[in-house]
Amino acid sequence: MRRKAASASATTALFAIAVMVAATCLSVFYASPFARTWDEVDFALALQRYDLLAMQPHFPGYPYFILGGWLFHRWVNDPVQALAIFNSAMALSSAVPMALLAHRCTSGGVKSLLLPALVLTSPYLWLMAARPMSECAGMALLWWYLWSVRYAMDRPISLPRHMLALFMFGLLMGTRLSFFPFGLALLPLWMAIIEQEGGRLRRWGRLGFSAAMTVLFQLIWVAGLILSEGTLSGFWKLSFAFVAGHFSEWGGGVVSIPMPLGERLVRLLGLNLFESSLTGGSAVIGALLSLVALAPLASFAWRPLLTRGYHWSTNQKFMLWLAGCALLYALWALFGQNIEKPRHVVPVVAPLLLILYVAAVRTAEALSSERRTVQPQLRRIASGLINILLIVLISIQFVYGAQLQKQQAGEEPAVYQLHRYVSSQHEPLVLFTWEETRVLQYLGAAYDHQRIYTYGYFLAIAQAEPGRRVLLTDHVVQGFEDQGKPIRDHVKKMAEFKSALLFDPVYAEITLYEWIR
Repeated sequence: MRRKAASASATTALFAIAVMVAATCLSVFYASPFARTWDEVDFALALQRYDLLAMQPHFPGYPYFILGGWLFHRWVNDPVQALAIFNSAMALSSAVPMALLAHRCTSGGVKSLLLPALVLTSPYLWLMAARPMSECAGMALLWWYLWSVRYAMDRPISLPRHMLALFMFGLLMGTRLSFFPFGLALLPLWMAIIEQEGGRLRRWGRLGFSAAMTVLFQLIWVAGLILSEGTLSGFWKLSFAFVAGHFSEWGGGVVSIPMPLGERLVRLLGLNLFESSLTGGSAVIGALLSLVALAPLASFAWRPLLTRGYHWSTNQKFMLWLAGCALLYALWALFGQNIEKPRHVVPVVAPLLLILYVAAVRTAEALSSERRTVQPQLRRIASGLINILLIVLISIQFVYGAQLQKQQAGEEPAVYQLHRYVSSQHEPLVLFTWEETRVLQYLGAAYDHQRIYTYGYFLAIAQAEPGRRVLLTDHVVQGFEDQGKPIRDHVKKMAEFKSALLFDPVYAEITLYEWIR
């Protein structure tokens, strides 16, 4: 019996390791050669010249992400692929804190490797690992940060453990500032300092030192940005300009994209979180995740079993704070982030998968260990089915995700198709775009193209040279209609360009129009 158990454990470990290594290799092999979006162009250009004023990258600079990409760029010529391969390496590194977290929150063993295998093969997260965006590196550091918090919670007064958590939070903020809601996880460490035994002066002294170190770890990367900008006043003005733009013209938050709250919630939770970020558009993966999600319901029924023999009090506290972080970030994504982009809700996936995994595994452990009931054999079978369900889910994710990796690397984005089509036109022309113009600049478009906001300015430029053809994308036409200009009566459709919605949620479909004078 023990030999069978050891053999099963070895098989599980080999399966999980093989899946993680294969997923990383495929991410590197299928590293995206395309700069699909404005942000991706910003990151790619930053490897050649770091300049916040020129939006290389855009504020707040993402210095640790750019530093990692720059190191890989020394061996990989294409800056887009250099950033993507750096993301793949970071994703693989996150397997360590994931396995450690799984080990601490369950009974441990080789099955702890199933959590990183589950996360690294999650289709949308895997796609992000092969793209030049900072979310993947941020997610990897988020796992390191969450592990450091859980590690510190065992001995919250331990200075080295406490400093490790603060340092990881500094790395996280310097890689992806929008992950700031997860700073909530530091509160239990600070509360433990206040509740410790000893004099008031000692407690508040420790708390003050911790707060000072938190600021110091943030100042390390902020000071670097200020030096790169030249002056503190210039950096300050740039910061305010970015914040004002993020919440007005282009940020996509609740102010700039008016949308009923109910519709916004459905878009965030239904489309962005479940359909894209969790399942990658796969109904089969969605169904399997739903089955895994039934484990928490079972865990409530088996609460006496789940609390027996484990240090559940600390784990429970960590899980509650983690859920609080996820809720706080979800509110930030709902009101402060671009609702059109599923990648902005990706950080919520980490807590969800961790909680689902822990609930499922602990339920399986409880079922297999309880023998005082009249049907112990059925319980052991149920326990085995939960473990098998996790392995099946990981296997299906790997097969489906590998197909998406290949498709993402080989399918030309719609904006690239637009560029190729317009480049083939021989007459003098000007193309008016929205965010597409940033990608066209990166591609070195030889034709005249401009980003346009207002209809009046558009007319002035379009009528300045009567001999030029005037082309517009559908985003420009829609923008003018939103301004109350009936422009569709004065344009004719020329061509349509399409790519996968999962890869290009905003610009998966681009329609090109010609303006008729």
